[in-house]
Order: sequence, then structure tokens, then C-alpha cells
Amino acid sequence: MLRYRMLLFKMSRLASKNKLSGVEEISLAGQFSEMIGSQEEADRLIEDLVDHENPQVRRIGLSAIRRSRRFGGRMLMPALLRRLADVEGWLRHDAVWIVQEGQFDGAELRAALRRVAGNVRLPQDAVRAKANPADGPLHAAVRARQALDVLIKKSAEAHNAALAAGGGLPGATDGQPYAQGSVGHIRAVHRQLQRKMAGRKLNSSTKLRFKKVESQYPPNDNRRFLL
Repeated sequence: MLRYRMLLFKMSRLASKNKLSGVEEISLAGQFSEMIGSQEEADRLIEDLVDHENPQVRRIGLSAIRRSRRFGGRMLMPALLRRLADVEGWLRHDAVWIVQEGQFDGAELRAALRRVAGNVRLPQDAVRAKANPADGPLHAAVRARQALDVLIKKSAEAHNAALAAGGGLPGATDGQPYAQGSVGHIRAVHRQLQRKMAGRKLNSSTKLRFKKVESQYPPNDNRRFLL
């Protein structure tokens, strides 16, 4: 604990004097990561560094967490979401890096990755990023796009596997001459799944009821058409 406090003091002094070089960042991140022996210590480092006002200190915190591979704490995901919205491109890049190595997923996380990726296109922007190693925002966008593509592919594979297995829908291929796992079988299951989803939407939709309006005029009176 004393060593941790001394290292915090050293880092804060360098940051206040604007003397934190890239080499110092790497060195401090390595030293902090070596001190993380439990998830509690990782959470303390996240609290002390990852939301610090100095962007270099924030990056040291992210690098230390990534090196320690302590990805299971309750504080990490909210901190990553905040850093994915950071104004500094390299901090967004490092946050995406942790997302990749920690294999995180979730709707809120995917939305944040989409915002970071923006309109980046692969592979042409990846080539452009390689030619511009100092462009932090571009590197962050490329890495976010790569991470998002992996998550989307994972979801698609899980969906296709569920369809191939029948999707848990009895009668999906009743009377169909399709072998298990064939294209015809998968499409039949998919159609059955679509029918089931459509039925749920129909049952949950608003049902309109119409009331017949009786005319107050005789059948041969043209005023009845005014209703």
C-alpha cells in the first residue's frame, strides 16, 4: 500500500509539472499493473486513475488495468463506457482495447462502440491508420469498428446455430424433406420463427372494435347518407 501511494505521488508530481512522457506512461502503467493482486486493488486503481482530470493519468490507469487482466470488477464497465466517450482519441482507443481483450458485450457497449467507430470503413481506413500512427481518433475508430464487427459476427453465428438446431420450435420442419442442418431446414426453421414472432406481435397489438351506427332516418330518406 505504501509503495502504491508513493507511486501515485510520483505520477501526480510529474503530471502537475507536465513532465509525463510516453516512456514514463509505459513505465508507470507497468509498475501499477504489477501491484494489482486482487480485484479490490484493481477497483481502487480504477477509482484513483481512470477518471483523473489529467488525460495522461487516465491512460496510465487504462494501460495498467489491461496489463493486469483484471476484467471482472463491477467498476470496470462503467469506467470503460465513460472513457469510450472521452475527448482524447487515444483514451477511446485504449478503452476499446480492453473491451476486446476482456471480451465484453452488451447493448450499451455496442452503442458506444458505434459512436466511436463513426463512418470508418474497413479495410481502407485501417490502412490509413497504419500510415498515420499519431492519429489517435482514427486508430480509436478503426479498433472500435473491428471490435464491433467481431461482436456482430458472434451474434450472427449464435443466431444461425439456433436456427440450424431448430430454434426450439416444434413442428418447424414437419412434413418437410430437409435434412438436419441443410439450407432448406434452416430456412424452414427461419420461416417458422418469423411466423411465431408475427403471431406475438399480433396478439400484443391494439385491437379495434367497431360499433354499428343505426340510422335515424327511413330507408328511402336520402339524409341517411349524411352519417
